[in-house]
Amino acid sequence: MSTTTLQLDHFVDPFEARVVYQKDDSGAIVDARFDLSGLPRLDPMLVGKPVDTVPDVVKRLCGICPVTHHLAGVRALDALYGADVPETARLVRDLLNCGSILDAVAPKLFATHRDLAVSLKKAGKLAMSAAGCAGHFPDVAVPGGVRAPADTQLCAETRATLPALIDAIGTLPEDPDWEDTFTGISLALISGENLAALGNTVVTSEGQRFTATEFAAAVVETNPGQPAPRPELAGRRYRVGPVAQAHVLGQGLGTHSALKAMLLRVVHEIEQIVVHPATCAGDIRAEGRLRAGVGVGLAEGPRGLLVHRYEADEQGRVTECQILTPTAQNEWWLAQMLQESLIAERPLEQSIRTADPCLPITQAPEGAMGITVAEQD
Repeated sequence: MSTTTLQLDHFVDPFEARVVYQKDDSGAIVDARFDLSGLPRLDPMLVGKPVDTVPDVVKRLCGICPVTHHLAGVRALDALYGADVPETARLVRDLLNCGSILDAVAPKLFATHRDLAVSLKKAGKLAMSAAGCAGHFPDVAVPGGVRAPADTQLCAETRATLPALIDAIGTLPEDPDWEDTFTGISLALISGENLAALGNTVVTSEGQRFTATEFAAAVVETNPGQPAPRPELAGRRYRVGPVAQAHVLGQGLGTHSALKAMLLRVVHEIEQIVVHPATCAGDIRAEGRLRAGVGVGLAEGPRGLLVHRYEADEQGRVTECQILTPTAQNEWWLAQMLQESLIAERPLEQSIRTADPCLPITQAPEGAMGITVAEQD
């Protein structure tokens, strides 16, 4: 019997990061970037696969946000199937996504607000279980709907945790005076006129609105195919996530205040879902037929807007795929903050925590990030 030996020549510290900057001929710093080579683009792997199997693949692309990837992928399939998702299915999906946001945010608060973090984790797991996801990786949504309505007893248990949770979130500190220097626009998902994690319309801080299809068509990667694609929306740099959501509402909130506001919105949404009569009873799936074309799925996760765009042929196979994570879309914002910090000779850690890339370094204790700075060759 043969054996395989693996030799590790390099120790990888999850709390390390690399920042690369570029100077012009005068010696002025003209660009900076956070090294995202640890997050390679996986979109090409999906080309050629049966498109209706893709959500089972994409939910394992990120161990932090499997639910958001699962739902964005299935929502893209909804479009390809031409399926109008029933109310019960929409509510179950909303419950699943909201629970996953609480679950994913909780670890960020363990060091400073341990009791709240535990409560967020408990409520998030209960909500996800009520929606049909008892483990880490979901198998809840299907094209046109969900596998089952929510569980009545677990919805009641979830509801019982929420009043105390709302009170606890309210004790989180607000940001001191926060200067926002971002020169681009902010984006969020809405349903009707309200922010919604599984909304169908992208709205900007300047009031522009895009359907999912319009949004995907208007986004252009200026660094195509790269881990940091630096996408622009109709020629404008943009950002997503809690701070962006607050700015869409006209609120100039900083990182901590925006996260607090997002958590309160999510908990109140869960509160409404678990008492809605259609959450636990009703039609769970609309019939549809897979067809050639383009399907776009959008979902707000803990770090912001996630985009899945699939193009399928007549045989139902993926011919083109684009996945834009919040980390990739926020790279312009992070780059600007890093450049400003380098010029002002300020520590870089706060810039990284503000943009919150989906990497282990963001979970490092305050002051424990190992940041290497290098000039681009």
